Amino acid sequence: GERIEHYETVRCRKDGRKVDVSLTVSPIRDDSGDIIGASKIARDITDRRKADITAYRLAAIVESSDDAIISKDLKALITTWNAGAQRIFGYEADEVIGKPVTILMPPEYIDEEQGILARIRSGDRVDHYETVRRRKDGALVNISLTVSPVRDAQGKIVGASKIARDITERKKMEQQRELLMAEHSHRVKNTLATVLSIERLSFSGAQDAVSASHAFRARIQSLAQVHGRLAESNWVNFSLASLIEDEIAPYLNRERSNASLSGPPVHLTARCGLSLGLAVHELATNAAKYGALSSPKGNVIVVWHVRDDGALVLEWTERDGPRVTVPQRRGFGRLLLEQALHQEMSSTVTMDFRPEGLTCTIIIPRQEYEAAFIR
Repeated sequence: GERIEHYETVRCRKDGRKVDVSLTVSPIRDDSGDIIGASKIARDITDRRKADITAYRLAAIVESSDDAIISKDLKALITTWNAGAQRIFGYEADEVIGKPVTILMPPEYIDEEQGILARIRSGDRVDHYETVRRRKDGALVNISLTVSPVRDAQGKIVGASKIARDITERKKMEQQRELLMAEHSHRVKNTLATVLSIERLSFSGAQDAVSASHAFRARIQSLAQVHGRLAESNWVNFSLASLIEDEIAPYLNRERSNASLSGPPVHLTARCGLSLGLAVHELATNAAKYGALSSPKGNVIVVWHVRDDGALVLEWTERDGPRVTVPQRRGFGRLLLEQALHQEMSSTVTMDFRPEGLTCTIIIPRQEYEAAFIR
């Protein structure tokens, strides 16, 4: 005597195809009230089931998405909130549903909402709009927004759906790339200017063009060597000890006893490394031509330390080489040491041409070389 209401099941058509149906089955009685059969009303719900499955799958996609998927009404009140939104913005769903979407906006971005709503009311879609939103903890996050109108069964716009993608890392990479390009351009210009200066000073007033050419090539090779070292260290934490070792290496004897280096680990900026590398190259070259490294008994002592005020003090001392006299002219090396280093890094350079050997002291302020050192 029972009636079965809206029982959903599957039936088979004549052609073998299955069809989703909703059954309502009622008992049929005769005049005396006895049940003699049943009447069935079968409604084809295939399309509805497909829509349900689609909706279920869509809901699963929305819930599992890494992107924030949010809906709001035309008053800008949040109506749905997925797990991606919770991950990006830090709010639980019950903390934000029913509240204005402007709680996610920094004060300076709140005016954006009126413009977005105006476009939604007119039926427009907002594609990949890059902006900034604020998390529950106050941190700012760069996002890319896509906003679409939501319509009811009659086609009337009743709200909007928002997909917000966190692009913070991408923005950081873009900024880093822009900085690297600007830095690369700056370095190229500086390097070309340095090469032109080396060329001008190497050949100006030179009596021997062959010697000037050799000196020019050696200086360019030194510059290239410093660039290579900088590239190996990604243009950061360039070792002072490695710089000096590279420049002295060609002039060491078999026992490597004609030069000694000592000092704490000091790491230079790229700009300081390039300038100081050329300076040490000139000191080593002149020592090999005229100073301590030109004599089998001569030796070079290079020591450095960091003063209490953070300044780097480097001292180059030559001993047991040919007797030294004060040069009558200022060559490239001396100009580089006494003028270029001061102009580039506000450094102080003292050259003491003692008869027993040259002593050159270079003092570089901390802010000019930004050392990361261990005392």
